[in-house]
Amino acid sequence: MLKTQIKRQARVANLLTSLYNEILLSEYEDGAEITEAYIANKHGVSRSTVRTALSELIDNGLVIVKPNGRKYIKGITSKYIEDLCQTRSLLECEAARIILERENNDFSILLSIVGNFYSDLQEVNYEKRRKKIAYTNEAFHDQLFLMTDNRPLIQCRQSIEPILSSIIYLNASLDSSFNEQGYYDSHKQIVELLMDKDPNCIDYIRYHVREATFKDILKVIDRHTKAIKKE
Repeated sequence: MLKTQIKRQARVANLLTSLYNEILLSEYEDGAEITEAYIANKHGVSRSTVRTALSELIDNGLVIVKPNGRKYIKGITSKYIEDLCQTRSLLECEAARIILERENNDFSILLSIVGNFYSDLQEVNYEKRRKKIAYTNEAFHDQLFLMTDNRPLIQCRQSIEPILSSIIYLNASLDSSFNEQGYYDSHKQIVELLMDKDPNCIDYIRYHVREATFKDILKVIDRHTKAIKKE
């Protein structure tokens, strides 16, 4: 029973990742009707899996339901992405403020995660490197929030995490020489500033999670759009 539940949750999670990516990359036009049957057939999953995934997209405002029950895509604009990055920035800057004000902090996990960035960037397989970087990035920022021990703040972070994870995964497709974040150096800098109790850390995080992330996702979308036009 437990194994079946875990497998079902994994199928829903994988489908959600695919749908978030497709919506982010405008593979569905804004206002396009979407059906359970179409998604189930396209992704090779059951309609119950689709129903669960669509429920989350509806909660996040990416799919709207009309009074007649039909479902339509609410396209993601650059403003939506910018607003999302700004919201993430506000939450993360508050997490940094709490950590800076606390006398005793254990940075061992964050330091270990930073080391993982360096290892991830050495991975020669493109897809493996992309997944590793995205996973490590999420682990780093999750740990920042866990260090605050502020449950409401952590819950706020979790509410926007699914779409953020998709953005980070797409951003990880950029070659390290082209992205704005410089994964290893930027995260190492954040930890060092926090350990030094340097208030400039908040401004640095604000840039890292708002401007840099936003610029990177626009590059990914632009590249994807150009690739479609060439086909």
